[in-house]
Amino acid sequence: MINNKQLGQIGETAVMLELQKRGFDVININISYSNYPKADLICINAENGKSIMIQVKTGTTNNILTGFVSELDGTIPYIRENIIGPWVFVKTDKDVSKFEFYVLTREEILDLIISSNNWYVCGWNRELKSKPIIGVNVSWLEGEGEKASEPLAKKQHGEYKNPLRETSKNKWDKIESLLR
Repeated sequence: MINNKQLGQIGETAVMLELQKRGFDVININISYSNYPKADLICINAENGKSIMIQVKTGTTNNILTGFVSELDGTIPYIRENIIGPWVFVKTDKDVSKFEFYVLTREEILDLIISSNNWYVCGWNRELKSKPIIGVNVSWLEGEGEKASEPLAKKQHGEYKNPLRETSKNKWDKIESLLR
């Protein structure tokens, strides 16, 4: 049985291989610094010396955790300071044999996390009892939103308008453009 730490390492390795296929050098920060909080990989273009730090989040369900926790009023402490570069979400199956990659720029992940958390915390007809752990739904990474719930639903919520207008699946050009 694969634990969460191993799942994260597998996701990081899968992203490293994808970036190496594209001709970049990649260093896993977590090899020398256990679970560095702001990034997992350093991706380098050896031809021009440009580099970026990338955060990788891996999950086997349609809700991939971000590592952030929301306050009850919807604020997310230190989110802008802690997102320093692009993110790659890795969706895999329980057997960890198939991978889907979703690449977002720093601005896109900030917009997605902040807007979806605001919708989750403030746009539902309920009172939260504890600080929510923030996850990102794979459908949102595909550019989809959420329809408003039916009026008779126990937990009514309004529509979620996703700031991503298209899929981020396999959009490696977002990283490549930063390294040119």
